[in-house]
Amino acid sequence: MSQPVFAVMLTLGAGLLYTLGYAIAKILAATLDPVQITFLRSAIVLAGAAVFALRLRDPAAAVRRLVAPPQAKDQRLAAVLLIVSTTLAVVGYSLVPVTEASALGFTAPIILVLLGALVLREHVTPRRWVALALGFAGMLAVVRPGGDLFTWAAAVPVSAALMYALYQVMTRRIRGVADEWDATLQGALAGVVMLAPAMPFLWRVPDAAALALVVVYAAVQTAALLCIAGAVRRAEVSGLAPWHYSRIVFALILDAILFARVPGAWALVGCALIAAGGLVLAWPRKPAAR
Repeated sequence: MSQPVFAVMLTLGAGLLYTLGYAIAKILAATLDPVQITFLRSAIVLAGAAVFALRLRDPAAAVRRLVAPPQAKDQRLAAVLLIVSTTLAVVGYSLVPVTEASALGFTAPIILVLLGALVLREHVTPRRWVALALGFAGMLAVVRPGGDLFTWAAAVPVSAALMYALYQVMTRRIRGVADEWDATLQGALAGVVMLAPAMPFLWRVPDAAALALVVVYAAVQTAALLCIAGAVRRAEVSGLAPWHYSRIVFALILDAILFARVPGAWALVGCALIAAGGLVLAWPRKPAAR
C-alpha cells in the first residue's frame, strides 16, 4: 500500500475514532466536568506510558525524551494546541448534539479563509468564495437564527476545530523529530500540567462505570491521535483535508445508535452544505496544461 493511500486510511480511521470518542465524552459530561474528562484522559495515557517505559531497555532515555524533547518549543506548542482543542471539543459536544457539533467544527477552514481575506488582505479565488458561501449557508442552516442552536454554544465546536487545525499544521512541522507516540505523549503531559491546577475546583468523584468509560474514551482518543499523527507524517495536510469530512457521516450514524436521534432536515442540509464547501476549498486543483 502506497504512503498516500495509507495516510487516507489513517485519516478515515481517525475520523471514526474521534467521533466515537467525543460521543463517549458527551455521555461522560452528564456526570463529570468536561475539563476533568480531558485531565483524566491525559493522566491515563501518561500512566500507561510510564508502565510501558519500565519494560524498555533504557527507561531513563524515554523519560528524557518526554521531558526534554527535540525541537522542544514546537512540540510543546503542538501539545498545548491539542489540549485546548480537546477540552473545547468535549465542552462543545456536551452542549451541542453530535452531528451538529461535528458539522460546525468543519466551518473552521472556511473561517480561516475569510479571516485571511479580511485581516491579511490575501487574494481569495472565485473557488474559495464559493466555498465560503456554501459553508456560511450550511452554518446558518445548522444553527438557524432563532432556533435552539443559535447560542454561544455553537461557537465552541468551531473554536475547537480551529485549534485542531493549527495542531495538525504543527504536527506536520515537527514530523522530522517526533513520531506518533511523541506527539501523543507530549499532549498527555501538557494535559496533566495545564489542567491539574483546576482539578480541586472542578473535581467530581466518578463511580466505577464512569471510570471504565473514561478508560475507553482515553483508548479511543489515543488511537485517533496516533492515526492522525501517522497520516500527516505521510501526506500533506491539504491533501488529507477532504477526507476529514467523513466524520459527518460517522456522526450521523453514532447519533442514531447511541442517542436514538436523527437530526432534522435543516441540520442535514447544513451538514451537506458545509461538507460541500470544505470539499470545494480543499480538493486539489488539476495542474494547468502546458
